[in-house]
Amino acid sequence: MVILLTLIGALILLDKYAVGEFGLSQPIVSGAIIGALCGDVQVGIFVGALFQLVFLANLPIGKDVPPDAQAAGIAGCGSYFLLKSINQNEPNLMIVFLVGILVSVIGNYLDIIVRRINEGPFYRFLRDNKKLYICHFSGIVMAFLRGVFLFLPIFLLVSIIRFPFSAAAFNKDFLLIVIFALGIANGIYLYLKRQSFYFLVIGAICALVYFVF
Repeated sequence: MVILLTLIGALILLDKYAVGEFGLSQPIVSGAIIGALCGDVQVGIFVGALFQLVFLANLPIGKDVPPDAQAAGIAGCGSYFLLKSINQNEPNLMIVFLVGILVSVIGNYLDIIVRRINEGPFYRFLRDNKKLYICHFSGIVMAFLRGVFLFLPIFLLVSIIRFPFSAAAFNKDFLLIVIFALGIANGIYLYLKRQSFYFLVIGAICALVYFVF
């Protein structure tokens, strides 16, 4: 299952930059995909939604490379189902959350490294535009390997280490309170600004119209 989750995660992560950018790698969507493959779509969506709220305000603007929210969602959801298959009971959600946060930081550094490596094929293409497909393919391979090198060690560690499951502070309700608070904070940061407030009002009106009619 470690190998399967690693390959699935690496393939989904290609959606971030390498192949299109269709939103499949967003935590709530990747969580649904992994949940469906592991036999529980609802839990996959739930875990993905937690990470979606945490990283709601992380935007790759300019040269800024924020923590890897997509990798965090994949790692968190994959870790949940991996722990559940090993222990045959509900995993500790706080541990799953911490694994995802760790992967988001590591993924950030790997993302920067891959971008620097892919500068080589880019300049090679500028010198010889006949190598366009070769350069594109090498970039996709590097992006896939980034996912493999990121997820494989994490999933191996998760499958080997025995985490505590009975700590009272690590229960579902506690985690939901923390994540919901972070989600509200991110929402305020994103939308309660003069330049975006109008869009927030328009969106709220559209939502009301939808629910009424």
